[in-house]
Amino acid sequence: MKLRNLFSRKTKSVTGSYPLPITGGSIPADWNLGWWQEGKDPLQSGGATAIVQACTDAYAHTVATLHAYHYSADANGTKTPIEGSGLARILHRPNVYQTSTDFRLNMLKALYLKGNAYVVGLRNGRNEFDSIHLLPNAGTMPYIDAETQSVFYAVGDNPMLGKIETMIPARDIMHLRMYCPRHPLIGVSPLENAALSMSANASISAHQANFFSNMSRPSGVLSTDQKLTADQMLQLRGAWESQAKRMESGGIPILSSGIKWEAMSLTSVDSEIIQAFNMTINDVARAFRVPLPLVQQHDQGSTYNNVEQLYSQWLSGGLGFIVEHLEQNFNHFFGLPKNQGTEFDTNSLLRSDFQAKVEGYTKLVQGGVMTPDEARNRMDSLKPVPHGDKVYMQQQMVELGYEPPEPEPVQVPVEPEMDEDEKVMLETMAIQKELAA
Repeated sequence: MKLRNLFSRKTKSVTGSYPLPITGGSIPADWNLGWWQEGKDPLQSGGATAIVQACTDAYAHTVATLHAYHYSADANGTKTPIEGSGLARILHRPNVYQTSTDFRLNMLKALYLKGNAYVVGLRNGRNEFDSIHLLPNAGTMPYIDAETQSVFYAVGDNPMLGKIETMIPARDIMHLRMYCPRHPLIGVSPLENAALSMSANASISAHQANFFSNMSRPSGVLSTDQKLTADQMLQLRGAWESQAKRMESGGIPILSSGIKWEAMSLTSVDSEIIQAFNMTINDVARAFRVPLPLVQQHDQGSTYNNVEQLYSQWLSGGLGFIVEHLEQNFNHFFGLPKNQGTEFDTNSLLRSDFQAKVEGYTKLVQGGVMTPDEARNRMDSLKPVPHGDKVYMQQQMVELGYEPPEPEPVQVPVEPEMDEDEKVMLETMAIQKELAA
């Protein structure tokens, strides 16, 4: 078997060489000349900035909290959860040392920061996946067999697994990757598109940190039209400092001899720096496709009434993609048939407002979309009620163009006419009754 390393410049089994992919990124000016020996990555030059962490955490934290289950769909598309399957158990508990939220959190962080996330599956005696484990990006890389074009992975060390095989076939590796501009097996992080903005963001933050650490700007100045000697200026400064120390918050200083206090305010240069800093935040959030109000502490543009709209907008773009991306990768990795799949339930993200939630489920029940029991279960996991498993619809709801049938005529019973003998008999009986009375 001859394997070709996609991440190395030279190959041992193929004549010639395989070029190293161009990684892009940027090298900050404050890096040492031997940055490559220090384990630094140009793609991660701004990875430690707050906005990058906020954007990656937005995806990782949100997806980690979603309820995931294994389902089977019938011919009508109705999904029924499959309890007790291998996939259902792994979605609930991927391995013995990680919870589902812990596993997904670290998997999504690696995917967005590095562009790739590697998961190895360990099989049991029935050749089924019994557990899944994250692999480090630093020591994991794909290889291609030059003869069969089969894909193998050289995996890094996982301290919880012990020693594992050096080469693992692709069927036992779930490789999640982002956009692959240079090779189908090499994903790149969104950080690559925001490298310049991240570098500018980090430079502005470092500049501001140095500025405030050195306190190179006074808080204000004392000015007067009078000409003061050096001794008078020293006496004035000492008198002001002595008076300012005794003043409580909101105290009023008393100045004489035409002396004025002028506080220092932000200059136009400071305002431009703040504006440039906000622009870098906007660019990074745009590269990650995260609505800006979701990653800003002051919640600019966000209110209690439009949080659900922001999540809906996010679901139609960046978040919706990564949820579908995870579902498809789990389906492929576990070899699920066409009528089965993995579902990450995002309905909880769109039900943050209690009043809107009540109104929505009420309309679903009244419209015959849900049964009362289904609505009660999704609302707050309420227990079923008698006859709540049936779909109800108002009686006046009919199909379009419906014409009611004409009512059938009412048949009034007609008494048969009596013949002459019956008339004579009735008259005789009436006369006898009168005589007896």
